[in-house]
Amino acid sequence: MTFSLLRFSQASLCLLFFTSIIGCEDAKIQKVKAPTPHVVVETVSQSSIKPQMEFIGRTEATEDVSIRAQVEGTLLKRHFTGGDDVNKGELLFEIDPRPYVTIVEQQKASLIHAKSAFKIAKNRWERGTKLSKTGAISEMDIDELTAQMNQTQADVAINQAALDTAELNLSYTRILAPISGRISRSQVSIGDLVTANNLELATLVQLDPVWVNFQIAEKQLTNARQSFADGAQTIQTDDLTVTIQLSEQLDYDQPGKIDFIDNRVDQSTGTLAIRAVFPNPNKLLLPGQYTNLTIGLPDAESVILISQASVQEEQQGRFVLVVNEHNKVEKRMVKLGARYDVRWEVTEGVKVGEKIIIDGLQKVRVGIEVETTESTDKPFSASVETK
Repeated sequence: MTFSLLRFSQASLCLLFFTSIIGCEDAKIQKVKAPTPHVVVETVSQSSIKPQMEFIGRTEATEDVSIRAQVEGTLLKRHFTGGDDVNKGELLFEIDPRPYVTIVEQQKASLIHAKSAFKIAKNRWERGTKLSKTGAISEMDIDELTAQMNQTQADVAINQAALDTAELNLSYTRILAPISGRISRSQVSIGDLVTANNLELATLVQLDPVWVNFQIAEKQLTNARQSFADGAQTIQTDDLTVTIQLSEQLDYDQPGKIDFIDNRVDQSTGTLAIRAVFPNPNKLLLPGQYTNLTIGLPDAESVILISQASVQEEQQGRFVLVVNEHNKVEKRMVKLGARYDVRWEVTEGVKVGEKIIIDGLQKVRVGIEVETTESTDKPFSASVETK
């Protein structure tokens, strides 16, 4: 009995000991506080921007001429090398002129003959007119003399027109540059027989100035009107700055201007055709090039921009997480405007001076307290792209 009582006492002591340990551990666990999450925030501020829109454009020559022969003949000479810059009126090709010289000489002889016949008929008419006053010849004879004179006079006009045509055809044997520009390589060789208005001999393009064609989608057009319009203010094409980029590292230093906007949206593509013209004195732009074209307003605007990384989306719309004055997280639904580079314009939802979380979003939830560090990114102020 004494032994059993002793064993019971030892068991009770052990149970009491372990219970005390567990109780102490529970007390310690209850006293441990979770660490405060750390997030990076940015302070909402006004940014100065110049609204812009970017497009892919393609260059086009303001004049693109197909050089063709206007008369048939054998090609005798070529007076250029492909890729040369030529001036208006410069000789490009020569076609064998001998057949056309012969025709000119024939027409000259025919004209001389017609003029001689007219002179004789006119002299007869003048003499007949004098004799008719004395009654020496009849009225019928006068009518015949008048008709003969008129007919020979018409023959002179016909032969003169034929001579003009022959001389014109002769001039076509010398093919001149109709404009100043850069010429392509020749499509014909010396000795080839060329026919009138059939074979393209070469092409000639005017490189200064140069057009850049691009299209704007209906949605972009609507957004552009909203972005560029300021109340009742009307934006003229001359107010827009138009620039192009030759590559990612090279901007074209000559600004352009819009000189054509189509009068309807293409139903098949849903786009509106627009064209800009650029000076090209150094011939850096060539027809057919693809370029990045940017259109923007000359005056900067002040808007609220926030980091794209801070914006989240759910079924109700887009929202951001704001850290209030008590360092607690709040959820704000926002209304966004245009996108500028990697930032969004905010039209509703946040105010200047408020702090929004841009990094550490996965570590927080609404209502908890957080520790914050201000972002070191530089304030945004640039000419940027609208959505």
